[in-house]
Amino acid sequence: MKFDKETIAAFVVCVAVLLLWTPFCRMMGWMPEEKKPVVSEQTAVVDKKAGSDAGQKKSELKPAAAAQLKTPQEAASRVSNSKLLNIPFQSIANNNIKMTFSPAEGDCKQVVFKNYFKADRKTAISLKNGISPGALEVFGKKQWKVIAVVDNSKTGNDSYRLVRKMATVSGQEFFLSQEWKIIDDFMADYKVTVKNISGKPLEFEDFSMLGNPVPPMAQLSNDQIRRETHSVDYLTTDSSFGDISIDGKQSKFDYQPDAKIKWSAVTNKYFTAILVPAKPFDKLVKKRIERQDKDQKGYFVGASGGLYSQVSIQPGKEVSFSGKYYCGPKVISELKKVDSSASKLMHLAWGPLDWIARIMLNALVWLKSFCGSYGWSIIIITIIVRLIFWPITQKANSSMKKMQTLQPKIKELREKYKDDSQVMNAKVMELYRQEKVNPLGGCLPILLQIPVFIALYQTLDGAVELRQVPFWWAADLAKPDTVAVLFGLPINPLILAMVGLMVVQQRLTPSAMDPMQQKMMLLMPVVMLFFLYSLPSGLTLYWTVSQILSIVQLLVQQKLTSGEKTKNIKKTA
Repeated sequence: MKFDKETIAAFVVCVAVLLLWTPFCRMMGWMPEEKKPVVSEQTAVVDKKAGSDAGQKKSELKPAAAAQLKTPQEAASRVSNSKLLNIPFQSIANNNIKMTFSPAEGDCKQVVFKNYFKADRKTAISLKNGISPGALEVFGKKQWKVIAVVDNSKTGNDSYRLVRKMATVSGQEFFLSQEWKIIDDFMADYKVTVKNISGKPLEFEDFSMLGNPVPPMAQLSNDQIRRETHSVDYLTTDSSFGDISIDGKQSKFDYQPDAKIKWSAVTNKYFTAILVPAKPFDKLVKKRIERQDKDQKGYFVGASGGLYSQVSIQPGKEVSFSGKYYCGPKVISELKKVDSSASKLMHLAWGPLDWIARIMLNALVWLKSFCGSYGWSIIIITIIVRLIFWPITQKANSSMKKMQTLQPKIKELREKYKDDSQVMNAKVMELYRQEKVNPLGGCLPILLQIPVFIALYQTLDGAVELRQVPFWWAADLAKPDTVAVLFGLPINPLILAMVGLMVVQQRLTPSAMDPMQQKMMLLMPVVMLFFLYSLPSGLTLYWTVSQILSIVQLLVQQKLTSGEKTKNIKKTA
């Protein structure tokens, strides 16, 4: 190999790409930031043992086991009689979820997703409690005591009612009634009623409620995650949507919106827990707690909800509040049942590309209903997108071909006027006008396609619909299509095919580049192979099919061009 200055320059550029790629990906949100948790002042529990629940294979909870999710002191401090903690838990369920409640503490200990499994494909994914106050528990700024469980009854398999006799710090007693009913695949109605049974007015500084805590996807299911989303999301009554990173700085996590809260949620890459009150919350309530995974790496678990402030109840009177609670996968069709605006928490893409990504995801799901496979759906949607952009791509290729034919003349002008750059540039632009060539004609059409391709790329990377879905030899469209491991290196056919097709496409694509740029481009497939080798197979399937279609278009265009040249030669003859 000849190490001329062009080759050395190309090598330097590639090294720079290697060094800057990871920071660039983090900036674009393609990979999560390094997480260095600091214990939050809002943290009520620092559960160092909670990471071990990733290996727990049983989804059922017993009272004794569940009490370990909180310290015994925390559980007992709110229950006047410790025997109440031994009351058996109650569960309600449908075909998709199972919710388990503690009669003594009035919280949701666990939500099991029956049809979604951890990386082992055997253990159902579940959101466990592990926070204090607990999930779906009604609590105030000043702690209340549980005196007795008055009603602890189920109506069928999907409805549960709990009534407890409570007392404030000052000793005023009241009944706290909580009702839950599963009304849809992943959604439940809730109703809370507080009745004053004391002889004087009850004054509460606030009533608060949190949804189930949600950890990052890697810790929840042991999935290998490239791009994580872990945030508290909310919508205010003035239709302002916001998201607060659970893994960010404390000062940012403490942010409080000014308007009332229409709904509040916690979300990771694939799952979410959303509280939608019938009457908007006065304020947003959020919480994060620190845990450690099996590798002793710290991470945050987040929960969110809302509160009503300054509640006053006269003797013998009662107040009620109600709403909906969604706990399940981030599927657009399911989220729309919760609220028309809830699809905003999908976080498929950043900025204005998000609405394009949502269109792509809806199209992907719709196509799957016809072809019966998400793999074929990816192929079909890739073909459709490529056909839509066929004229634009053809125009770009034609422009690059014209630029390629002008390169000898441009080189001649540069040599002739190398001592006077202004004259040289003027002559080159004059040549462009004479030949009716736009130097940016090959770039602008391609730039128009980039937002759509990025949106489609991020849709395939973030869709829970592709998780653990097999296609051809790929066992999971959300993971690399590894078919074997050779000398410790996984063999991923789709990414290898994609890189090979990239080389073929480079050979066929018209190029107006100088020799140094061409050498740099020859190294690009190697760089792409290095960085993209662990891409999920759904993404590499899309990219591979897209490369095939690009090559087909180039071959068709070359054949048509050669046919036109032959006709012109015959006419001149």
